[in-house]
Amino acid sequence: MAYIRRDKNGEFDFEKLPEGVYFFTGQEGFVKVEVDKDGHQSWDLQNWFASLDPDKNEVQNQKIIQDIKKRLNEDTGIINPPKKQNSKSFLNLFNK
Repeated sequence: MAYIRRDKNGEFDFEKLPEGVYFFTGQEGFVKVEVDKDGHQSWDLQNWFASLDPDKNEVQNQKIIQDIKKRLNEDTGIINPPKKQNSKSFLNLFNK
């Protein structure tokens, strides 16, 4: 049995998924991805927290999908939690 090393580029290769239905889970819920025989993907974000806002449009959904693709762990198929952004407190401005 030969060991095949994968190139890690920080993103799961969604473009090469074979036909089928896939579920990926994370802290914010789960997503369902259906791939047809031609390789077209249909994303179901109904159970993903960031997509629950009724005012979300297709552009925002595409941003959510790209974020999920970047955060997906290549080995486990689990979506990593979002990285916390450093918030600057108003009070810290005066503590210099």
